Amino acid sequence: MLIMLPDKRKLKNISATAVIESNLEKLLGDDLMQVRHTIQARLETTYPLVNNILLENMPEHLPRAIITLGTSSLGHSEQKKRVALAAAIEMLHMAVSIHEMIPRREVIPNEENRLLMGASILIGDYCFGQASILAASTENAAVVAAFSEALARLSERRVETLLETPTQPHTDSAILSAAAAEVGALLVKLPAPLRYALREAASSFGEVLTDSETSVTEAFLHLESLTKDRPTARPFTNWLRSHHPIQ
Repeated sequence: MLIMLPDKRKLKNISATAVIESNLEKLLGDDLMQVRHTIQARLETTYPLVNNILLENMPEHLPRAIITLGTSSLGHSEQKKRVALAAAIEMLHMAVSIHEMIPRREVIPNEENRLLMGASILIGDYCFGQASILAASTENAAVVAAFSEALARLSERRVETLLETPTQPHTDSAILSAAAAEVGALLVKLPAPLRYALREAASSFGEVLTDSETSVTEAFLHLESLTKDRPTARPFTNWLRSHHPIQ
């Protein structure tokens, strides 16, 4: 039998992060594919301009969905509900990205700029609406409340950015990463200590956002101590670590 050895030159170009992410995506399997299908189904409208903007802003990778699915994998839930929730978080990110297309400086009041501003507002709001519908489909009051809180925090952060640092791009990484873990944990009713630890570790995925003074290293150590008896947690925590190198 002929055994094909891997090409070492190609292996050198594969990062450890890519390997970890590939392993996690295999673990999540069909769920992640269903999230992508759920989002794509909401990008097909009867308006070509709307479709183009939606497709341009659909993320190639789905890190926020991975956080929600990875968190919910630590408990039990219906697939359609965890998929809808993961898709909802990603559509929140799309909404923010599309609203970022709105010019921040004074622009020439011509037809092209009016169309861009109007389209950005309406299409971003459409994504917010679709995200809310998906979150509500979980029929879980705690999840919907946490989702609404994340939406409010996103709005507050955007206003703060526009007022305080108008030249800086708005980022939703920490807010949505923390929210993705929070709603996933609430969906499967994880105990509060584990839910808080997941949220701390996930928020450091983008930046340290929470009010806690816990360092990133401490956050991951605490999370790993709480999940040591949950074998399915290891690929997920490894993935979170790989996206936020510990100093």
